[in-house]
Amino acid sequence: MVSELLNPWIRDLVPYSSARSEFSGSAGVFLDANESWTGRSCRYPDPLCRELRLRIESVMGLPFDSTAIGNGSDEIIDMLIRMFCSPGHDRIMIERPTYGTYSVFASVSGVSVIDVPLTPSLDLDTQSMLSAIEKEKPKIVFICSPNNPTGRIYPLSVIRKIAEVNKGMTVVDEAYADFSEGFASAVSLIAENERVAVLRTLSKAYAAAGARIGILVSSRAVQEAFMRAKPPYNVSGPDQEAAMEALSDIEGVRSRIAETIARRKEFSAYLSGLPFVREVLPSEANFILMRVTDARSLYDYLVGKGIIVRLRSSEPLLENTIRITIGSESEMTALKEALDVLEG
Repeated sequence: MVSELLNPWIRDLVPYSSARSEFSGSAGVFLDANESWTGRSCRYPDPLCRELRLRIESVMGLPFDSTAIGNGSDEIIDMLIRMFCSPGHDRIMIERPTYGTYSVFASVSGVSVIDVPLTPSLDLDTQSMLSAIEKEKPKIVFICSPNNPTGRIYPLSVIRKIAEVNKGMTVVDEAYADFSEGFASAVSLIAENERVAVLRTLSKAYAAAGARIGILVSSRAVQEAFMRAKPPYNVSGPDQEAAMEALSDIEGVRSRIAETIARRKEFSAYLSGLPFVREVLPSEANFILMRVTDARSLYDYLVGKGIIVRLRSSEPLLENTIRITIGSESEMTALKEALDVLEG
């Protein structure tokens, strides 16, 4: 059971409780929180993000009773590690290369990291992961799908198998799921396995990176533990309002996703024709990872042109690679013009 996985100080925690979280319904006079009565942001925000979660349920299909909101997915990752992992004792597991924040927050909390390299084709090494799980018994296995920085998605059947064998939490980070055609979300696994949790975000497809809205989708036991442990007002009022606005333009979101996918395919084909590009990896995200003859020189050249991309060569299996976000038409045109000069 999830309760047995939680750190005892989290399981037995008596949370901070505000009057705003204790009552339901509407009110017109607020004299509970020692706020000022005037000013643009004079009131504390809803600590439970109720209206936002209802909008997320309506637009994204993520059930209200299964969601919690973090100050970006990074806060949720940090909180999950602190909720389930005992410093100096427990471990998390990641596939590598992957999103680097998992390891950073583990280190900050005094939690060690088990790295299981991807296969040479950049797929999950399922057997090695299963063997490591049985031997090392991690409290959390983080799986990023579509993966950052490779853009690769992992089959739901493989994730299900890992979650079945893993007796700790299996957390699937689906930040880029909206850009994957025909994507099968791990949200469907939560009903059959309460140790599965999924991370979603409004930072990518919903164009609200500045609002820092991460979404935890989980069993009720995990959600309730997160709600107890998180800071009482972790998502600001302006950020909740920005998130509501982003979720109100679903047609714009769909149009932007379609445009991004089309531009990703078009630019992947363009990159494949450049003489210094050795490989363009297939991507199901809003970025492209390419392998070139000299990544550092290319990166420095683009910086000199005022174009910032992401050098990924320090990661295992990714020698001489650069990650390119799919930007606006004008941004991609500027990049193409800079690369065309090199081609000539």
